Amino acid sequence: MHFFLSHWAWLVMALPLFCACSSHPAKTIENLKNMVASEQNAAVRYRAFSIQAREEGFHNIANLLVAIARSEEIHAEYQRKVLAEYGEDVSMPVDSVPEVGSTLENLKNSLRVEEYESQTVFPIFMQVAANERMSEAEQFFQWVAAVANRHAEYCRKALGKLEKEGDDRNVVNSWSVCPRCGCPYTTVSLDEACDVCQMEASAFFLFQQ
Repeated sequence: MHFFLSHWAWLVMALPLFCACSSHPAKTIENLKNMVASEQNAAVRYRAFSIQAREEGFHNIANLLVAIARSEEIHAEYQRKVLAEYGEDVSMPVDSVPEVGSTLENLKNSLRVEEYESQTVFPIFMQVAANERMSEAEQFFQWVAAVANRHAEYCRKALGKLEKEGDDRNVVNSWSVCPRCGCPYTTVSLDEACDVCQMEASAFFLFQQ
């Protein structure tokens, strides 16, 4: 399987669904199924990236990548839950051998994927869910768009540090992840609740050295 879905592949999958409108949320269910597979593979990929980062001595970046992996797993778990409510099969294949480059390359590719998903794919899926009056999925796509944007922000910052300084000493090493929407935060910046889904911060998962 390719390292990530190309922009054209996403467009082929997503654009025909944009104008969907039906009493049965068939297109939203299809989108959720596509996302389950994508998010599961993303989680596997980010965990592999984390291992690579540790092998290169970038332990702070490794912590960030593990936190993002957990975020992707939370999304897949939520998608399975919604699909199960509609009686849909939730067993999706996982790419167990992701393509892994250097940490610098992995961050660059991750940044491209997260930006494209947050700015193009998820907003389309959100509109389809709105057209099909599937409010729970619409809210979820809104959440994951915000979370993907946060992933991109953190990958961009880590990449900048690595390119400029050659190491990750100045990359944050403690991360917290919301168990409801998967949004990651630097632990020191936590407020009382998630600013995406309002989950109490006391329930967050902690990732640090």
